[in-house]
Amino acid sequence: MKVFKYRLLNHILFWIFIFTFYTVPYLLSYGFVLEAFINIIYIPVDIIGVYIVIEYLIPRFVFKKRNFGIFIFGTAVIIAGNIAISQFIKLNIQPMLGFWVVRRPFSAEMFSALLNNFMIIGTATAFKLFRHSYSIQLSQSELERKTVQSELGILRSQVNPHFLFNVLNNIDALIFEDKEKASNAIVLLSKIMRYMLQESTHEKVKLDKELSYIQDYLELAKLSFANPEFLKFEQKGLPNSQMVPPLLFIPIIENAVKHCNKQSDLPGVIINFNIEADCIELQTSNFVKRNDFKLPDSGTGTGLKNVEKRLKLLYGSNYTFDINKDMDKFDVHIKVPV
Repeated sequence: MKVFKYRLLNHILFWIFIFTFYTVPYLLSYGFVLEAFINIIYIPVDIIGVYIVIEYLIPRFVFKKRNFGIFIFGTAVIIAGNIAISQFIKLNIQPMLGFWVVRRPFSAEMFSALLNNFMIIGTATAFKLFRHSYSIQLSQSELERKTVQSELGILRSQVNPHFLFNVLNNIDALIFEDKEKASNAIVLLSKIMRYMLQESTHEKVKLDKELSYIQDYLELAKLSFANPEFLKFEQKGLPNSQMVPPLLFIPIIENAVKHCNKQSDLPGVIINFNIEADCIELQTSNFVKRNDFKLPDSGTGTGLKNVEKRLKLLYGSNYTFDINKDMDKFDVHIKVPV
């Protein structure tokens, strides 16, 4: 709330409100303009009492949780002092200045004085506590935001080396099998590296850039298969101005490629992107060997586990992340808002 930034203005408005609250009803009911001058005499007494409570007692004994009893006792002393000073002004100073004085029974006088003090000091105390609570919440929100950014940075740094490790293994194998394919793979890898260096440090990137990066990776992945048709990629919808977290989808695609059964029927890996105005869906499906079926990257702590961590940090509970597996097939479905 920006209103809390203007502390002096807030205090001035508070005392204008208090003065108006106690003056206007008399002016409207009786038309005594002198009532305004009378209340001006009492305002300094209220100001002193209020600021002793909110600037000394509350910070020292409430915020620091030292001794709440001392705060109650101190506030009671302040209220008693205010009442005594106000009564002295009413019975001695007011007549000297020529203002009329309404004398009421002692019980009624004390009740009215207590009510007025509780109203003024209580309202000021409530504002002080609310402002303190808001400041704490703001600090906690900022700390949580920085923590989330730090954790996301760590997760991204885990994704990049993991991805590069697999790509370099593929290139190493291609060098001995087909030098031309290896050269093409290096060109694709340079494009991927450029993207990772330039874009992956941003919180959000354009979806079309992320898709171009994914397609470069898939082209690189196809070089490791005997038949390029083994990997099938389909995209529904066109990217417009959507923004997405960088490198969010690639671990899912990478795991589908890495852990597929290359002896399965075509296509062995199916990747579907569905782009809509308010969400993006990715579905991957790959065949796996029956005797070698486990959650991808379960031993390294990267891959799909990091994807789920990032989803929780980025979207809270506003996302879909499903994993379905059987003896031969592994399916992953992710849906995120944009």
